[in-house]
Amino acid sequence: MNVVIYARYSYQGQRETSIEGQLEVCRRYAEQNNLQIINEYIDRAISGRTDQRPSFQRMIADSAKRTFSGVLVYQLDRFARDRYDSAIYKERLKRNGVKVISAMEPISDDASGVLMEAVLEGMAEYYSRELAQKIRRGQKICIENGTTLGGQTPLGYKIVDKKYVINEDTAPIVRRIYAMYAANATMADIIRYLNQQGIKTQKGNEYNKNSIRRILTNRKYIGIAHYHGQDYRGIVPAIIDDELFEQAQIMMQKNKKAPARAKATDEQYILTTKLYCGECRAPMTGISGYSHTGVPYQYYSCVNARKKGNVCHKSNVRKDLIENAVVKVIRSTMNDTTIADIAKEIVAQDKKSNSSSNLAALQKRLKEVKKAQENLLHAIEQGQAIEVLTAQLAKRQAEEQQIEASIAHEKLQSGKSVTIEDVINYLTRIRNGSEDNILYRQSLVNIYVDSIYLYDTPDGKNKKISVLLKTQNGVKEIPIDDLESSSMGQMVHHRGLEPRTH
Repeated sequence: MNVVIYARYSYQGQRETSIEGQLEVCRRYAEQNNLQIINEYIDRAISGRTDQRPSFQRMIADSAKRTFSGVLVYQLDRFARDRYDSAIYKERLKRNGVKVISAMEPISDDASGVLMEAVLEGMAEYYSRELAQKIRRGQKICIENGTTLGGQTPLGYKIVDKKYVINEDTAPIVRRIYAMYAANATMADIIRYLNQQGIKTQKGNEYNKNSIRRILTNRKYIGIAHYHGQDYRGIVPAIIDDELFEQAQIMMQKNKKAPARAKATDEQYILTTKLYCGECRAPMTGISGYSHTGVPYQYYSCVNARKKGNVCHKSNVRKDLIENAVVKVIRSTMNDTTIADIAKEIVAQDKKSNSSSNLAALQKRLKEVKKAQENLLHAIEQGQAIEVLTAQLAKRQAEEQQIEASIAHEKLQSGKSVTIEDVINYLTRIRNGSEDNILYRQSLVNIYVDSIYLYDTPDGKNKKISVLLKTQNGVKEIPIDDLESSSMGQMVHHRGLEPRTH
């Protein structure tokens, strides 16, 4: 089986040895499992929370050539820490006949393996996001204190004692740009004027449409700092007044018609990659926009139903309605006993993985290398091709050192297995989390839900959903209109009977 290795580390503070360690473990795993490595893709100092990784994207594109059947990673979080990215790119690889393999987390293909993979990925994403939330809280305190968070300082400002102050040398340029634009000058006119005057951007470059657009849409210039969905006043001093800024926005929108419907941000739609149309089995994805009366809406819509030619007649479903339905099903199903059973199963799988042949194979290889060294020394003593044998001996000695280091690393890792308490605490925390917390909701769906099918009833007035969970409990079918009632009609099937779309 041909495979490629994908390795990455997140930030500059980590050393290149982080990559070398990952590659070493992956190469050893490939050797022990008869996998042929044909290429290696490496991203350095790039977070797994983004899919904008050059080597990662090149690997995904290369999978379409079908020259390899597996992507070997040190751990699953090296592939992606984001639930959506992980699901999307694994599905893309799957269509190309490629699966993701974890060297340190060998996972079986049965139901237990599917659940274990979901929990491992879920824990990686959850703690990554939890850390991000803590960082944002710290950032919010800095913002409220008027302290800059760093990054590129906009034209017209400078930083003094970690606070924004107006730069009287460049602020007039900002005022001139706004005044010209509000007076019907085109962006081309402004660019030509600034470049002819030899005026440079904050980075020392000539102006273009993008740099002018960024200035004309930056609300810092009216004293509003925007961080993580919230506006703050009194932190950044205003360079222009609100009226001039508003005139510029009107000019920018003058010939631009806002779309009535737009593709929604996948991050906000927790059922993305899980929800399928019951009529045509195509994925249902989020859409959002405004009605003709200006009322905002959010729905899930069948991708075929949105195509021209009426490929599918499936109606849309309100985002909040179906998401709340799924969350309610999971929370009612995942009782303490079920969570304990899942935890035991996962820990058993993890221990089985950690007690794999890695350490034994390393120790066996070490004996072989030492034996080879003895044979080489004996041959040298006999005067056989001394120069060649000496070079081979040096190579074997270097290999011995490498294997000894790997054995030490393996022994260290063996003490870091996940415990039943770890898994129970994590799963319970997710199940009992606030239903309004997007992180809890996403984690709940990611861990427990395999797929969801949405159907229209024959009369067209109601909808029902089939939720296929990653446990032995099967599928629960619930009429959406009855979600608020205490009793929910349900039909239980064995896992695997519900049709899937891949």
